[in-house]
Amino acid sequence: MNRDKFISVFDTLAQDILLEIKEIGLPTEAYEWVKKSLYYSVPGGKLNRGLSVVDTVKIIRGDKVTEEELFKAAILGWCTELLQAFFLVSDDLMDSSITRRGQPCWYRLEGVGTIAVNDAFMLEGAIYRILKKHFKGHTYYGDLVDIFLETSWKTEIGQLVDLLTAPEHNVDFSRFSLEKQMFISKYKTAYYSFHLPVALALIMTGTSDETSLKKSEDILVPIGEYFQIQVYHFSSCL
Repeated sequence: MNRDKFISVFDTLAQDILLEIKEIGLPTEAYEWVKKSLYYSVPGGKLNRGLSVVDTVKIIRGDKVTEEELFKAAILGWCTELLQAFFLVSDDLMDSSITRRGQPCWYRLEGVGTIAVNDAFMLEGAIYRILKKHFKGHTYYGDLVDIFLETSWKTEIGQLVDLLTAPEHNVDFSRFSLEKQMFISKYKTAYYSFHLPVALALIMTGTSDETSLKKSEDILVPIGEYFQIQVYHFSSCL
């Protein structure tokens, strides 16, 4: 599945979400707001996390992979991108960031402001609407919900430590330590960016026993830590 085909799956999912909220009688202004939020916040990045789900399913299934499996993997990939969008919209507001992906942060658009908090909640909620529609009949549905909730919790713990260690406009290096750096890198980034996509593929393909999930965590979390350390190092050199 190439990038263009992957993006077309997002269009399908976004229309499903918009149709659902339209059917409950959402006012036109609110409907257009949700639509703009979805398309502004979700599909504009590199999509590495989402595409990693598809690539991992292809590796696991090999020549036996079907179009249906690739479609399901793409759905899970977009759920991962929705999780990313939820984190970024929230993080940008908390950090008073200016730009994201070469454009103004969502909260900085005219008329948005702190409404972005609710928009972030809706991005997160969309994950579980999608999972319910496409996976509820599968035996592994509960495992999918569980790993998204678990990953969100870990990421939010990492975000808390980051915010307490380096609060905006209050630089105090006495709060910083190498141990905190490693904790933040692990919990704020590594789990949702590196472990989650592979874990989703393992769950979807029925290869997610306790051993395989633990091995994937042991391998991917350190990679995520290394990735985040590189990001911090690059930022400090600018």
